[in-house]
Amino acid sequence: MYKAPSLSNTQLLEILSLSKEAMAIYTSQDIIIEMANDAMLAFWGRDKSIIGLPLETALPELKGQPFIGMLQKVLETGITDAGLAIPAELLINGELQTYYFDYEYRAIKNELGEPYCIFHTAADVTEKVLGMQAMELARTQEAALYNEQALNEELAASNEELAAINEELNDLQEELKGLNSELEKRVNARTKELADSEARLRYMLADAPVAIAVFNGKELIIEAANKKILEAWSKNETVIGKTLIEAIPELAGQEFLKILDGVYNTGIPFYGNEVKAVLEQNGSLEERYFNFVYHPLKDDLGKTTSIMVVATLVTEQVKARKVIEESEQRFRFMLNAIPQQVWTATPNGELDYVNEVICADFGDNTEQIVGHGWQKYIHPDDLQTALVQWKNALQFGTEYSVEFRLLLADGSYKWHLGRALPFVEDEEIKLWIGTNTNIDIQKENEQKKDEFISIASHELKTPLTSVKAFNQLMSRTDDQEKLSKYVAKSAEHISKLEKLITDLLDVTKINAGKMNYTMQVFDFTEMVKESIENVQHGTNTHQIILEQADAIEYNGDHFRLEQVMNNFLTNAIKYSPDGDKVLVNCRVENNNIVVSVEDFGVGIEENSLDKLFDRYYRVDNTAMRFEGLGLGLFISSEILKRHQGNFWLESELGKGSTFYFRLPLALKDDSKTIINTDDLYEDESIVVSYNAANARVDVDWRGFQDLASVQNGGAKIIEFLKRHQSSKACNDNTNVLGTWSEAVDWAGKEFFPMLEEAGLKYLAWVYPDSVFNKLSAKKTVNIAQGGIITQFFSDVELAKTWLNSK
Repeated sequence: MYKAPSLSNTQLLEILSLSKEAMAIYTSQDIIIEMANDAMLAFWGRDKSIIGLPLETALPELKGQPFIGMLQKVLETGITDAGLAIPAELLINGELQTYYFDYEYRAIKNELGEPYCIFHTAADVTEKVLGMQAMELARTQEAALYNEQALNEELAASNEELAAINEELNDLQEELKGLNSELEKRVNARTKELADSEARLRYMLADAPVAIAVFNGKELIIEAANKKILEAWSKNETVIGKTLIEAIPELAGQEFLKILDGVYNTGIPFYGNEVKAVLEQNGSLEERYFNFVYHPLKDDLGKTTSIMVVATLVTEQVKARKVIEESEQRFRFMLNAIPQQVWTATPNGELDYVNEVICADFGDNTEQIVGHGWQKYIHPDDLQTALVQWKNALQFGTEYSVEFRLLLADGSYKWHLGRALPFVEDEEIKLWIGTNTNIDIQKENEQKKDEFISIASHELKTPLTSVKAFNQLMSRTDDQEKLSKYVAKSAEHISKLEKLITDLLDVTKINAGKMNYTMQVFDFTEMVKESIENVQHGTNTHQIILEQADAIEYNGDHFRLEQVMNNFLTNAIKYSPDGDKVLVNCRVENNNIVVSVEDFGVGIEENSLDKLFDRYYRVDNTAMRFEGLGLGLFISSEILKRHQGNFWLESELGKGSTFYFRLPLALKDDSKTIINTDDLYEDESIVVSYNAANARVDVDWRGFQDLASVQNGGAKIIEFLKRHQSSKACNDNTNVLGTWSEAVDWAGKEFFPMLEEAGLKYLAWVYPDSVFNKLSAKKTVNIAQGGIITQFFSDVELAKTWLNSK
């Protein structure tokens, strides 16, 4: 059976305000007395100590009488039970007496139509019943007298008895008059008592700590309004008697009138929580927030006649909560804006929050990460140390600091520095705030530094040992021929040692940003020839052939560019021990100097090509070991960047390599637009067009590209995708010269997300027959984030056919 909710003070006050008679309220099958007013208590001969007791416990004399069963039936069926002049045996002043009552047991129902309490009203009609009984007795006796008059023979005998009866009847009539007078006095006294009670109730409601008002009829005429609600409205008592919209015109257009109309029509209460109301205050509109209930008040037939509103002003609480929420949002925004992993834990160490950086790094959402804890992500070899450190920090409330490897979404482990501090308030730890900082590069650099020290020690020791050996040989011989040979060999090793030291000094300068350049115009072709001649003097195993040498004057650092040229040539000889020639070309292409150095040596594996120009990276081959610190190509790449140039290479393992470098004779002007319409854009670096028939954007990259030209062209591609709402693009690189590897990171990490945001779903990437270009394209897609579906092609038409099928 439905369990009735406990009655609120508001509902009790409502019923009191409506009642004009003695009343009581019962709940549950045990007929618990929830409320009984003074009049009802007087009928029962009890005080308020019986409130909360079962009716049968409070009035044990009712046991055996039908009233408890009648009440239980009303609560079960919801059907009202009423009666007139019903006798009840009540224990008054220790004496069981019979009283007569008019009563009504009315079931009060919830919004589902289920009865949850009984509203009992009663009127004491004992005196009235006794009077009527006396009159009935008199009438009966009088009738008997009339019948006796028919019996003339008995009339004389009965006269004396009749006189006595008449005298008794007169006495009864006098007594009846007295009873009627007493009854009238009691009714008047009770009426005054009820009026006083209603007045007290209105007084209490007027000063109640909550806002209360009553709206009468469908027009919502303000029948009553206490001080609190008038303050909330910023009105005075003059609004009473007016319609709600007349009294508070600013409610027009707000939801309240519509809600009230619904309550009136349906008879169902409405509960509002932290609802915003815009009310006039001192001539201006202000936002206020209320918790309130609109409760329908109904007549005996169950028809809604008015609506009571009970409200509490919660503006300050709502504003305070919003300030806290906004503060929390700003705090979380700051945590998510930090590029580090940020997390918090409870005082006992349980992870309860991670920022978006952690979610992106691990590839899981917050709930998954918090559920798994760090155990899933810390490398097994580092887990025990991390747990011990964390346990100690929790035990002593001290800083937590540990280095461990974390498993990222791509399956790799990266070194991080984990650090956490307790937030202490009132000498009690409230939470732990922690960060994980990626130190993988530092760890890698430390490892590289150790490797470099080992390599440098070995590489520097080798020529020094040789110089020492030749010096010893020179000190032991007087043979002039041998002495000259030893001197030459010693000088050769001293030159190697000098080059190693020079490379180290150049790297130090590059790292410190102190590499000096002397820019001046010089004969570039002559510099190439001199470099070839100088390197040729140092080898008798290879012939260096200059196949093409365009006449070029260039404004740059002669010495540094000669250093690049010498490095390319010596590497070509070093890495082709079985070869006998090196081919060199120097030509002008698209207003750029392009130099190529081709050898026929060991070649380089494809997965090593993009690492070749890294610091300390040295080509390794299972068949042989080449000396050197791995600094030459790194230094060369930095020199080329300083001249706004770049490099690339083509290589095949076992067949040889061709190294290229480019130097612009004049900077390109990508802002110099050749064509710019809604469907076609063209400048020196790119052509972007829209193929309306296939809803496709076609992109043709041209010439040499760098980060600036790729970014400029990328902006045009995004512009076309948005303008034409296209989801397909053909990215043609077949006309690209050299490589655009310096733009790989930007394209993968920033450009691809922008393309997806612009609406791109399918990308066909066409690359030329260039290994370095292919590597750059694949690396871009590998590091790209998002859901763009990318396919690689070597033929433009096949790429377009694939796109058209989407």
